[in-house]
Amino acid sequence: MDEVFTVYKLIILYILDRSDGDVTQPMMSSFLLESGYANFISLAESYRQLEQQGLVRVYLDGDRKFMHLTEAGRETLGFFGMRLSRQIRKQVDEWLEQNGHLIREEREVRAVYEPVTSGAYEVRMTVRERNTTILEVKLTVPDSATAAAVAGKWKEKNAGIYQYLIENLF
Repeated sequence: MDEVFTVYKLIILYILDRSDGDVTQPMMSSFLLESGYANFISLAESYRQLEQQGLVRVYLDGDRKFMHLTEAGRETLGFFGMRLSRQIRKQVDEWLEQNGHLIREEREVRAVYEPVTSGAYEVRMTVRERNTTILEVKLTVPDSATAAAVAGKWKEKNAGIYQYLIENLF
């Protein structure tokens, strides 16, 4: 059983290494579950072990849980990464090529909201590129339902809003 967890953990480390940045746990889980590499319980245990061993750092950003590859995780992958078969590495690389834009979008396009005063909510929406914030918008709305709707629309509308601002401000 330890060998199975080792493979799961190496796949996770490999994905984080090849993704050029942090990846949300749901995105990571979708690959591992849909590919049949892990079930939900073994995957949760693998995440827990990786974090306990200091190979990844898990953090919340708004309502999304991200995984970050630590230096210890990078070193571990360097030592043991060849235990992953060529077929697994190829499958991960193909998945990253197909889903890289979604991974970047989850990492770079964010919208969080929180209550501010008298029932109103502030929605903070950002677009980041290579760890630099290129657009940040704060909007106060009357209630949590409106805040959730605005935050949800930000993912699909941010590029158009950015383009509009560039065209009208420059």
